Amino acid sequence: MISEELLKRLETQFGSSAKVLAGFRAAKDRRPSFRANLLKSDDASVMAALREDNVMFERAKAVPHAFFARNRTDRELLEHPLNQEGKIYLQGIASMLPALVLDPKREEAVLDLCAAPGSKTSQMAAMMGGGTLVACEDDSVRFQKLQNTLRIQGATFVEAVNKDATVLHHERPEAFDKILADVPCSAEGRMDLSDPRSYRYWSQKNVNEHAKLQRRLLRSAARMLKPGGTLVYSTCTLAPEENEGQVEWLLAECPELVSETFDLPVSEVKRWPKGGVTVLPTKDYEGFFIAKFKKTAASQ
Repeated sequence: MISEELLKRLETQFGSSAKVLAGFRAAKDRRPSFRANLLKSDDASVMAALREDNVMFERAKAVPHAFFARNRTDRELLEHPLNQEGKIYLQGIASMLPALVLDPKREEAVLDLCAAPGSKTSQMAAMMGGGTLVACEDDSVRFQKLQNTLRIQGATFVEAVNKDATVLHHERPEAFDKILADVPCSAEGRMDLSDPRSYRYWSQKNVNEHAKLQRRLLRSAARMLKPGGTLVYSTCTLAPEENEGQVEWLLAECPELVSETFDLPVSEVKRWPKGGVTVLPTKDYEGFFIAKFKKTAASQ
């Protein structure tokens, strides 16, 4: 069972841990989800190919180009020709939401701050269809995975850079209209009560260490954002130190940033007073956190 310390915190944080624990239990039955890659195909062509191969599917409500598979496992979909050819991309529904909130456009300069393995980078590339999209990844092994994803997905216009995002602002101050900071985290939202590996190593120390790195990344992101630009911050954890606490810290640290509200096409959410939304884990998606900021003036 998960840590008693974590259980007590969830009770305090959400008023009750019941919904979160139900989501953790449902994780084992979560259906595979994927999106059509508009750089190589389209919804109609993907659906026709799936029907021809007797793959049962349904659309994910209000999430563009997203589907659930009903009679295939993740592994089977990974081996499917549609995936091998880059015409679809396997991705959790909650993982697709930050890019939708950011809403990158072809005419904008966009940065994916922590890009590997390339899920959200390739999603944004498909949304943009071209233009200026920079994908940053510090770890050399993960950077190779990012490059491979972009190659398979046909995102040839993306500029992939193997650099430390916490210091990238020295090279690219106020260079981007929109930035996605989907940062490393303690991954509480991905816990699965049927898989002890997903929660066995949870610790408050791990949460605190991630929070320190996230602040360094957020400082850098704020400095790379143009006045009038938009920053979306996201994690796949539920920890307040990494989520709503970071919103409060960032608004105090960078007074040129203001929090913005936004809608999400999912039902189980909790909105926080200072900004940001926690997506609670369910049978359809993992737990996630998303916050959105606008830069009102040049940083000092």
